[in-house]
Amino acid sequence: MKRGRLICIRIAGLLVAVIVVALLVFAGLSLFRPSDSKNPIGSAEIDDLVKPDQDFTISIVGDISLADNWEVMPWYDRRGQGVNGILSEEVLKIMRESDFMVANSEFTVSNRGSRTPGKYYTFRAKPERLSIYGDMGVDLVTLANNHVYDFGPLAFNDMIDSFDAIKMPHIGAGKNLAEAKKPYYLTLPSGYRVAFVNATRAEKWGIDTPGATATTGGVLLCYNPAEFIDTIKTAKANSDYVIAIIHWGTEESHQLEQVQKTTAKDYLNAGADIIVGGHAHTLQGIDYNGGKPIIYNLGDFIFNDETEDTGILQIKFLADGGVKYYFLPGQQKGVFTSLLSGEARTRKINQILSWDGSNAKILDSGEIVAK
Repeated sequence: MKRGRLICIRIAGLLVAVIVVALLVFAGLSLFRPSDSKNPIGSAEIDDLVKPDQDFTISIVGDISLADNWEVMPWYDRRGQGVNGILSEEVLKIMRESDFMVANSEFTVSNRGSRTPGKYYTFRAKPERLSIYGDMGVDLVTLANNHVYDFGPLAFNDMIDSFDAIKMPHIGAGKNLAEAKKPYYLTLPSGYRVAFVNATRAEKWGIDTPGATATTGGVLLCYNPAEFIDTIKTAKANSDYVIAIIHWGTEESHQLEQVQKTTAKDYLNAGADIIVGGHAHTLQGIDYNGGKPIIYNLGDFIFNDETEDTGILQIKFLADGGVKYYFLPGQQKGVFTSLLSGEARTRKINQILSWDGSNAKILDSGEIVAK
């Protein structure tokens, strides 16, 4: 009888031990589960799997069009390979393995709205196309550009709602000026805080894309730089590092507009730590000013069926507290984007450094350094 009772006690003790171990394992998994608490226009904490003593990489690419009435999506559908049909494996690996990935989304998102009268190029995608950004590994989109309002206010508001519905953070546009100006804050595992801000001055012959106001939707314009300077100052006051992304420049030209050179310095003086441009459909020069880099234009990333220069910019926050910058040159060709290698890569880097506004070096590793 005593022996039977002893066996029962031992079995009960074993069950208790198993339950305790299971609870500890569950708690451990919960502790190290990646965070998915992304606020569409607020801030985010990076998941706990990235340790504070590791490097942290933010990657940025240029203009993307997923518009159903334009050139990329028909090829995407026809090839039937998902994002592998428009981006190389190497490019996708870099995008997906970056700790944080940023892209310029240059189209509106809606099944409604009317084309802007008199505007030659207008781009619109079905809301379900936004899942492609998840396949690419994109974490944040910039919306201050000249195509997010192509189908009017109804489609524009649908676009904002569609990004919010999938919890995709966005900057540079909103249903009012406060939303359009609001920085996106990213807290790194080390506690270091990075802010992203976005504005546009892309349209040259009449502004079809309205600037947001206190009561109406639109983009953050920077034809008058004062509003964007104010945005940068706010971002700097609430972060350690500011990434200012601007839609500007002359299309298909490596020649800079004078306003790019002058206002880039104004934005750096206001607190931006790096300037990153888009819109020109091609790459432009790379400069350093006061120890801060200016990447004048990343151009198209996957936008149309033309052959264009492109690339991936990487900002690496090092475990020792330093920051390094890398540029990986690429090419959009045949509605497919891939990176350059060998002699083609070397030639392209040498070209970039010879263009207007360039005053930097790119090492064999791709690292951008001041001359």
